Amino acid sequence: MTRDLGLYVPKRPYRLNPAFIAMLLNAVHDHCEGRVFVLQIGAEAGDTGLPFLARFQDDGWSGLLVEPYPDNFAALEALHAESDRVAVLNLGISDVAANLPLYALTPEAQAQARRIPRGRASLIRDRILTEGMADDAILTVEAPFLRLDAVLEELGIDSAQVVAINAGGHEAQVLRSFVLGALDPTLVLVNTVAGTATDADCIAAMQASGLQPFRIGEWLAGFVPGMLVVPIEEVLTYFQKGIDAAEVDE
Repeated sequence: MTRDLGLYVPKRPYRLNPAFIAMLLNAVHDHCEGRVFVLQIGAEAGDTGLPFLARFQDDGWSGLLVEPYPDNFAALEALHAESDRVAVLNLGISDVAANLPLYALTPEAQAQARRIPRGRASLIRDRILTEGMADDAILTVEAPFLRLDAVLEELGIDSAQVVAINAGGHEAQVLRSFVLGALDPTLVLVNTVAGTATDADCIAAMQASGLQPFRIGEWLAGFVPGMLVVPIEEVLTYFQKGIDAAEVDE
């Protein structure tokens, strides 16, 4: 059950998104008593996007990180080379098993397009080739893609406390490749563009699994209503409501 707290419109609402994600991860950690397994599809280089790295290094979390783009995977593998709790796989996830073309910027184009996240890759060419770029700014890499249910069965994984999916516009196909509810996740995070068909499909998939989705920036965050608890002191501290804290107008 949700209750109306009244209207609050911060001046820069995007600044709250990292804190909300951190609070959700803290809530998962507490709910699962620190025994958290992360299934991440589209892990990129491992040190950008969702803040899982510190959880693996400092909080004892474990996980399976899947990344299809070779350059990203090389960095991801090196990052976790010494870890015995994190496994990495160099492949993509889809609702079909096939070799598929991944599109990415050439190193030269990436150096010029500094606002585009490094290592960005997608099965959808138009997500990479933005306005003003020449066709030769794109490189194509063929990568193997498998259904996630086949991967999980092969590895003997039958549960995950956190499921995170960032597949460059292919998120709906990822969700169709396995039974989300069968993993009994505590928190599901899916990267989507609001208002798109993919976004609607992902929302429907979450709801069909009994999860209530919320939008936090570019992420859909889904969890079972009433399951996660964020301590009130954590919220008040973040918003600088302590007696000795100087209040900041957002």
